[in-house]
Amino acid sequence: MGKNVERAKEMLPAIILTILSMIQALALELYWTRLVESELLWQGGIDSLLFWLQAVAVLVGIVLVWLVHVSFVLRFTWLPSLEDMVIPFIIGILEFAMIDLMHPEFVGLWMLLLAAVFAVSIAASHFTMRRARREPENDYFFRGLSPGTWRDYRHSIAAVAALISFGLVICFLPVGDLVAVLGLLVALAALGYQTRQTRRYWMHSVGSDNPDETGTGEPPVGL
Repeated sequence: MGKNVERAKEMLPAIILTILSMIQALALELYWTRLVESELLWQGGIDSLLFWLQAVAVLVGIVLVWLVHVSFVLRFTWLPSLEDMVIPFIIGILEFAMIDLMHPEFVGLWMLLLAAVFAVSIAASHFTMRRARREPENDYFFRGLSPGTWRDYRHSIAAVAALISFGLVICFLPVGDLVAVLGLLVALAALGYQTRQTRRYWMHSVGSDNPDETGTGEPPVGL
């Protein structure tokens, strides 16, 4: 039994990463096709601006999801659960839907999908970190870090709430395009924040001596 557990801890994270990489590759292919076929790419005006903001957010999101999961696999040893193996497919479906809805007409629904990606990733990150903390091989990272709680995810939860609010307002209220622009800028700011958190936790895991590049706080959104 012990050998099976050790084999699972050694092999399953790499298998999940391989599956996720394939899904992200398909998402990038669909993204590029959607991008070059869009009539809004070089049209100019507010519709073009909205499309570009969506396109940048999707690209950053795809890269961020992959980057966070790679950092988890490289840094931690843990026994993956069934949820760990299903999450990449759920995020992949949401990403494909977001790419398909990259158009100013669907900004509200698109933002609700992005909120769903954030919510799924926050939950998955929290549970993975909890399982990783139980493994003695990860003491180098968790030593000195207090156990995470949902309060530690307050910034990400606030981002999800903001995205949902913007999405519902844009979907159901007669607001102008400037509200959609503001909502997309908030989405990009949230993605930028998560990218920064990913870098901070990576520097902490490799033992950086620079206090500005380490620290505790909210784990990055990811699987």
